[in-house]
Amino acid sequence: MQLTSRHFYQFSGFHSLIIGLLPFFLPVLLWDRGYSIAGIAAFISLTGVGFIGTLWGWDRLREHRQWKAIILLSFIAELCLVALLAIDTTSVVFVGLALINGAYNCFYWSTQRAMFNQITTAGNTGRTFGNIQILVVVLLKVGILIGGYLLENNGVTPILVLSLVIASIAAWQLLTRNNSPHEISQKSSSDIRPTNEPALSLSEIVGFKDNHRSKLVFLLDGPFLFLESYFWVLSLYFLTQQSFLTLGVVVVSLTLLLSIAFYFIKNKIDNINQQKVFTVAILLYALSWLLRGDLSANNSAGNSVVNSTEFNHITLYSTILIIGFLTTFFRLVFNKRFFDLARDNTPYRYLLCKSYYSQFGIALAFGLIALLLFSTGDQTNIDMSVVYFIASPFALIYGAYSILYSSTTGDSDISGRHTQMLSSLTHPFLSIKQYVTTRHSRLVNKR
Repeated sequence: MQLTSRHFYQFSGFHSLIIGLLPFFLPVLLWDRGYSIAGIAAFISLTGVGFIGTLWGWDRLREHRQWKAIILLSFIAELCLVALLAIDTTSVVFVGLALINGAYNCFYWSTQRAMFNQITTAGNTGRTFGNIQILVVVLLKVGILIGGYLLENNGVTPILVLSLVIASIAAWQLLTRNNSPHEISQKSSSDIRPTNEPALSLSEIVGFKDNHRSKLVFLLDGPFLFLESYFWVLSLYFLTQQSFLTLGVVVVSLTLLLSIAFYFIKNKIDNINQQKVFTVAILLYALSWLLRGDLSANNSAGNSVVNSTEFNHITLYSTILIIGFLTTFFRLVFNKRFFDLARDNTPYRYLLCKSYYSQFGIALAFGLIALLLFSTGDQTNIDMSVVYFIASPFALIYGAYSILYSSTTGDSDISGRHTQMLSSLTHPFLSIKQYVTTRHSRLVNKR
């Protein structure tokens, strides 16, 4: 089966719609079923374990180009996840749900990254990722709006039926339709890289190392992704009077505004100084966690800010909008850098090591959080603002992701001239004099 841009967009779109219907609400559903922050942290840790175990098998299927099986299994895993959410969450179901969630995440994210890598070139990763971001975000939010309404009024069963219908249509579209002669990827056929890289061995995974500090960034990125998708979603739930429908409306409204902004940004991202954009994106991302902390400090799990007469509604939703913009902008810039680096390496090896190390970081970080909270005995009165304030300085570590050369800006010496600037994000005691001297000497040498 030859992957094309059609497969990529349809695969991402159908999955996004189903994710919005129910999996998006996973942390909220766990909270409503009586699980504490400690329990949710344990769930996230088990999800990481499930992802790693599944990725080993996914890689073997990928090695033999079993894309039809991979696509089919991705929808089966997603439907199993939705079905388990319809069952009362006992301890056994809780563990099974977390592992299935990890398996589904593996089949979805690993497959999407593999498809994305195959249909893009070095000069269009930003634009293509911007396109998919708009598509995914719109369909995800449509699913969230429908899912929020159904959860509020009808429960999980109708969502299970609707998810089954969507998955069936997706399987028919992706697996039975033949590619037309004109249905090619955004690369020319001669530019498509071979996909027969062998599956990674344990020694290759453990021994992974490059000159971009990728391993450190991968370990960091996993926990941040779940802080965004679980803890922050839970915070939004508290802010919207613990209503599924209100949460859905708020998220969808923000999405419409963000999609308009990113429609223009995505067409410019490939043609501007990559390092400057990346540095700014990191600083803004760190700021977004400070804003989350400040917003959450005015709210607790038991009291909705929306109900407070002392809190300005315009300020509330404006802050949420700014947080959404800063986060989405960072993800756009970070993913462009990630896929550009993947293309400069052995693509699948790089993509897979990203998954292994990110999920290991998730399993380790949230496992430690769960153990800490369980050991203290105070699992419910957790101030989320503390988590967000701590996350802010850690976000600066993304600055360790080494600099790319930029041919589009005509600045072939970006790496040399900005290394000290980037290092200052992660090494705050770097001598300013050293940076100025180094930069001046480079400019003199160029002249």
